[in-house]
Amino acid sequence: MKVRFSAAVAVLAALALTAVATAAVAPGTYKGNVYAGTTKGAAATVVVAGTKVTITVLKFPIKCLSPSGTYTQVSPPMKYVWQGTLKVNKVAGNYINPLGGTGEYFTAKGTFTAATKSFAGTLGFAGKCRGTSAVKATKA
Repeated sequence: MKVRFSAAVAVLAALALTAVATAAVAPGTYKGNVYAGTTKGAAATVVVAGTKVTITVLKFPIKCLSPSGTYTQVSPPMKYVWQGTLKVNKVAGNYINPLGGTGEYFTAKGTFTAATKSFAGTLGFAGKCRGTSAVKATKA
């Protein structure tokens, strides 16, 4: 009897901790910027709706393939949109624009911190042109 009761209490405690960890990310809009090193770049918006996350940057810096075969040719910034799923307090993965089909894709890896109601991570774009930037955002 004690073994069953202890096991049931352990399962309930584990479920409660999972629920608290999942609920730790406040839904809504997080606003911030992308950064190249310590240089502040374009505005970034992170929207959390349930377990869905959308990250948008209107002017994401990229570099294209140069004649020498390296990604050093500066290109005008592009619009960055990543959509994915929240897993506890993290987002990670690749996102391909449904209208794309060019082999290009967006990447994101980041963590929400409940104590500061903030998001920090790394955003990327891969394809004919490439770019990587850090992102920092706080709940609006």
